[in-house]
Amino acid sequence: MSTNLPETVAEGRVVLPAPPRVVDDLARDLTHAAAAVRAVSRGARCGGGDVSVAAYTAVVCTGRSAARALEEAAAWCRQAPEAEVHSLAWARVPGHRDDVFEYRATLAVSFPDHETGEHTGDTHHHAPR
Repeated sequence: MSTNLPETVAEGRVVLPAPPRVVDDLARDLTHAAAAVRAVSRGARCGGGDVSVAAYTAVVCTGRSAARALEEAAAWCRQAPEAEVHSLAWARVPGHRDDVFEYRATLAVSFPDHETGEHTGDTHHHAPR
């Protein structure tokens, strides 16, 4: 294992390296979330509404076609049944050549709290029984 990579410790004895890109993405996302909070606190608030900042994990599924990107997203959801999808963003972006496009389905997801087992976010509403 490279001594240049930060480590992510899983339960048990397994230690997996976290690629620098993942660490950089997390730092960028936290910086952006902090900037969003600062913008809310600086700005004039309108009556009748509220603003919240949420930090969800983004899962980006790509494909050569729209159908393939959605198939990849569905496959990821089947592999992570405990994940809750909060939103889906769609993009068609330039590919490796000028005449080729790549399709991306970006899922904002969260996972249940380890202590309570509860999900958080707007997509979960438990009706009284």
